[in-house]
Amino acid sequence: METEEEKLMQKKSLLKPEEASELGQKLFYGDGVRKSYKAAFPLLLEAAIAGSVHCRNLVGYCYDMGLGTEKNPYLAFAWFRKAAQSNHIEAMGNLALLYEAGRGTRRSLKRAFELYKKAAEMGDAWAQCNLAFAYLEGLGTEKNEKEAIRWLRKSAEHGDSTAQYKLGIEYLHGGILRKNKRFAEKWLRMAAKQGHKEAVKVLKSAGI
Repeated sequence: METEEEKLMQKKSLLKPEEASELGQKLFYGDGVRKSYKAAFPLLLEAAIAGSVHCRNLVGYCYDMGLGTEKNPYLAFAWFRKAAQSNHIEAMGNLALLYEAGRGTRRSLKRAFELYKKAAEMGDAWAQCNLAFAYLEGLGTEKNEKEAIRWLRKSAEHGDSTAQYKLGIEYLHGGILRKNKRFAEKWLRMAAKQGHKEAVKVLKSAGI
């Protein structure tokens, strides 16, 4: 049975790959048009087959979440991996999540850690936060509190609310970091401003 990819490759497109990419993304994000994953998916897939790295990531996401097409974790993995091989940061994170969950591939915390580390070193705040937790909990690597705090701080400084909250909690209660109410308030308030609900609760209960 032919896959959607094979059918598209055999069918001559009315749009150039770059046009399919542009229109597909507009439909996917609802940029100037009504959002439609169903209409976006075949265009994104066509652009992905033609080589668009960002569209490869979006196609993986569509397969992963069942947006505009049926869920297929194996195809999600394949497309995320293709995009990640071209150093697409978001795809690296998406691929890491699949490795963590063992969805579409064999579970590998070590591989997930490696992907988070690569994306973190490229400056992605979300990946930096996940890398910090990997070091804290020993997921795919040995526990290393010093490295955990280093990456947690980088992520918090780059605006990740989860990292800001965690850093605030560490300063509030101590343990890895020495207690410092002023720093705790600083990071918790930054997280709360971004809508982090737990940070709001902690600020109220701690009276800061």
